[in-house]
Amino acid sequence: MVHKIASVTLLTALFSVTIVQIYNKSKLKHPYADFTVQELVEKYEYPVEVHNVTTEDGYILTLHRIPHGKENLSQNRTPVLLLPGALQSSWDFVQNGPNQSLPFILSEKGYDVWLGNVRGTTLSRKHETLDPDKDLAFWDFTINEIGVYDLPALIDYVLETTKESSLHYVGFSQGTTVFFLMGSERSEYLSKVKLMSAFGPTVYMENPKSPIVKFIADNWKLGEALLNFFNYQELFSINDPMTIYLRYVCNDENSIFINLCVHHFSMALGDNYDTADKSMLSLLTSKSPCGASMKQLIHFYQMIDSGNFCKYDFGTSRNLEIYGQETPLLYNLSKVTIPVALYYSSNDWVIDITNMDRLEKTLPNVVKSYKVPLEKFNHGDFLFAKDVVGLLYNSVIDEISKY
Repeated sequence: MVHKIASVTLLTALFSVTIVQIYNKSKLKHPYADFTVQELVEKYEYPVEVHNVTTEDGYILTLHRIPHGKENLSQNRTPVLLLPGALQSSWDFVQNGPNQSLPFILSEKGYDVWLGNVRGTTLSRKHETLDPDKDLAFWDFTINEIGVYDLPALIDYVLETTKESSLHYVGFSQGTTVFFLMGSERSEYLSKVKLMSAFGPTVYMENPKSPIVKFIADNWKLGEALLNFFNYQELFSINDPMTIYLRYVCNDENSIFINLCVHHFSMALGDNYDTADKSMLSLLTSKSPCGASMKQLIHFYQMIDSGNFCKYDFGTSRNLEIYGQETPLLYNLSKVTIPVALYYSSNDWVIDITNMDRLEKTLPNVVKSYKVPLEKFNHGDFLFAKDVVGLLYNSVIDEISKY
């Protein structure tokens, strides 16, 4: 049944490309769709800074800062570092505007807000020596490298710049994965974090409800073989055909295609016809998806297939060379002893709610476990739901204020 649904969805998407090209000539879009992150934040009359951070292995990451609010100009502000999910950038945290986006709200609550971007995304597609358009070595990374190199580099930079000894951390989806990975592999960084707030934590990922996610997870070996055969190492870049297609069908809330746009997101993230803000979809798809490496995404599907929070599976022979055993090593969550607040929902089709109990029991210091009180709240709604402030952010800020 899952294979049938996924096949129908793919055929629908391919058919829709042709229809959109024929009928959707106006290509209307949100008036801010061509803005940069800096321009968008400035449009809302907030201060913004752009910083570059270089990792130990040479990747150059873009880091945005909102140092204070429009109304709250206080000094000695506690830093908060936010990291989005896979195929996302700092844009996804601010696109909903001052009244609906957590960074703006935090800045008015007296926090120094930093928005991170990881390697391979549009805003961090740079390296000291490697060219992403010419050197395949640029794309030779999994989730592991993001957690071992990118996140520590971002934390160090924020603390060095602010002269603070610790910060708050908010991660969404992959932003949670790489934090818990860092806690296992570089646990010395945990002392630099006051509280970890995890939105839709992607750690244990068995039994996803999304037919698209499940189909790929069931067939990741075939997908990896095909991508390697065609030497296709960068996926879902801003100029990728599927990314361009999404910009077409999501370009106008009054378009005849807008429900098709919502359908595509629903099939991946969870039914969100009730919570989706159709007026913002063209703004969202103007910058997302924004790129990832093939191995990075395959790593997620391996974890879904195995049911474990584990390192990349290189195959039996390579695993023996790298890990000293035939299967990938597991990440050790018992090392993550700092306070962790978990935020999840029942309609998350990426992370089935049944995995949350396992995660909560494995982590040694869960100080809050919060289920969003709306049955239709899905994986993407942690950033984009119309009523996300009342449903989620007020509770998040209340917990952060305790540390």
